[in-house]
Amino acid sequence: MLADTRMPGFKELNFTVVFVSMLLSFIVILLAMYTTIFERTREIGILKAMGASRAFIIGMILKESVMICFLGIIFGVIVSALMREAILVAFPTLQVAMTPRDLVRACALGLAGGTLGALYPAYRAARQDPVRALTYE
Repeated sequence: MLADTRMPGFKELNFTVVFVSMLLSFIVILLAMYTTIFERTREIGILKAMGASRAFIIGMILKESVMICFLGIIFGVIVSALMREAILVAFPTLQVAMTPRDLVRACALGLAGGTLGALYPAYRAARQDPVRALTYE
């Protein structure tokens, strides 16, 4: 018997935990990518001065964000599996479900949060004036 059928309010708690995790993921990626853009202002200015389009700059930043998300997803899945096994060893009567559906949902949510978090910094970087960016120190 699953916990959500035995405990009233478990689905709502689960939704809240997932929502807060997504929000934190979005904010962390947003801040990380914003800081990265801020530190790479000259590099972006050079790319724009050499003729890089807005779409190229946005694509470059989004690809970087997706790579970071994939690394985080791999790390998260490995740590989750290890923690599940540790819990099962410590508490053999406790049931811990981690279905492939749950893993796919977690991966999709992590990727979506990371990509959405990188959109604004990518757009902001693409709008930079190359002359100002090159004089930035």
